[in-house]
Amino acid sequence: MTGFDLIRRLDDWSSRLENLALAALHGIIAALVCAAVVFRYVLNDPLTWSEELILLLFGWMIFLGLANAFHARTHIIIDVVVLFAPRWLCFAFGVLALAVTAAVLGVLTWYSWLYLQREMPNITPMLGISAGWAIAPLFVGSLLSLLHLLRNLIDEGVTGALWSDITTRE
Repeated sequence: MTGFDLIRRLDDWSSRLENLALAALHGIIAALVCAAVVFRYVLNDPLTWSEELILLLFGWMIFLGLANAFHARTHIIIDVVVLFAPRWLCFAFGVLALAVTAAVLGVLTWYSWLYLQREMPNITPMLGISAGWAIAPLFVGSLLSLLHLLRNLIDEGVTGALWSDITTRE
């Protein structure tokens, strides 16, 4: 097995976990919101911890969704220039877009890791858990996004790594 095969397997495995986590998070958040409404307005006894937990889970859903969109290639792209540009310009735009995207994700990963380490000792007020759990989605989502971007680069090359599957390509 080559290094590229290992990256593809890791990417596929992580994407399956992302899909399961996203579905579970969506269902849990919906159930918690319904329960919070019932407890607050029907039973007149609000769940004091529910808002903090919902926000925490929503953060996980957002950043896992960010990574999953890289895997599924569903991020919005503006491709009108590239569709009509000469091949050499398409390549230049591909290199530029890939470099900027990788740089942004790399900076997000690095600084979210530093921020996560700083927040780990702090405790949330309602749940009584580490505040790092609210920062961890940014780190995990950025890291997984880099993995998916690397997989797209391996499979499609520089010019196709950020293309959507629904975009007409030659």
